[in-house]
Amino acid sequence: MLLDGEALYEITETRISYHRGDIAAEAQIEAVLPAGSGRWAVVTDETPFHPVDAAWPDQPGDHGNLTVGDQVTPVVDTQIVTFRPADGAVSIGPEVTARRGDTEHVFAVAHLIVKQPEESWVGRTAQLTVDDHRRRWLSAAHTGCHLVAYAFNEATEELWSKDAPRDSRGSRNFDAAALIDSRHDLGSSVDRYRLGKSLRRKGFDHARMLAGLDTYLARANDLLASWVAADAPVHLVGSSDSFTAERVWRCEISPVATMPCGGTHVSSLGQLRSIEIRAEYLEPEKEMHLIAASLPR
Repeated sequence: MLLDGEALYEITETRISYHRGDIAAEAQIEAVLPAGSGRWAVVTDETPFHPVDAAWPDQPGDHGNLTVGDQVTPVVDTQIVTFRPADGAVSIGPEVTARRGDTEHVFAVAHLIVKQPEESWVGRTAQLTVDDHRRRWLSAAHTGCHLVAYAFNEATEELWSKDAPRDSRGSRNFDAAALIDSRHDLGSSVDRYRLGKSLRRKGFDHARMLAGLDTYLARANDLLASWVAADAPVHLVGSSDSFTAERVWRCEISPVATMPCGGTHVSSLGQLRSIEIRAEYLEPEKEMHLIAASLPR
């Protein structure tokens, strides 16, 4: 138990609904914690808000509103909070070092606000509403980013001289072999790939890829256009609504594409106007960036 003014509270693992596409929910407030930089973290027992993950911060946290009584408060970010029941230790956002599966910590979702409530909110009911416009553009970017990986894997399949781990559609997995990190923004994403000696030893001819990059990008963009036109359904499947439950993204293109994912997505590719990628190569860093524009309708 922790003390918040005169109220005792205990943080439980958040039940989430953003994986179903929800943007509104009613929840009970479990804690209001100082989060630094003049912000406060409101923890609820359930939420439709998607948090940024400090361990793999590809998708930014949701924004929106939190309403208690007649007081509407903007949510300026959403982050992960961990609570250790043994001693009451709390970590928020970038401070979180525990990894999912750590049984000593409880993982929850924190809604960040910029003004401390004038009275205790612990135990009160909150109405949570996500900024739908921002969510749609982030979801488009995240779905597009996954599809870019599959399209570029297939487009560059001929560049492998050795067998290698394959993606769920059967292509050798350039994305997994070379990816440094991934970042999403509103309707766009950037994947960074290292094109060094280790990739060449794995059997991928990146010099040939760079020499014919326009051709490989055109192949990938043709695939992406055909998948969007087919309006394939997209699902995020998990074992439960618990925040830490493992989830798998599944897109019903042929063959089916699947990968572990905890983000938000469109529910079908028909919700996208287009996905198109371009590339840039940074010679000193030996990096290639695939930059995708994934636009919602």
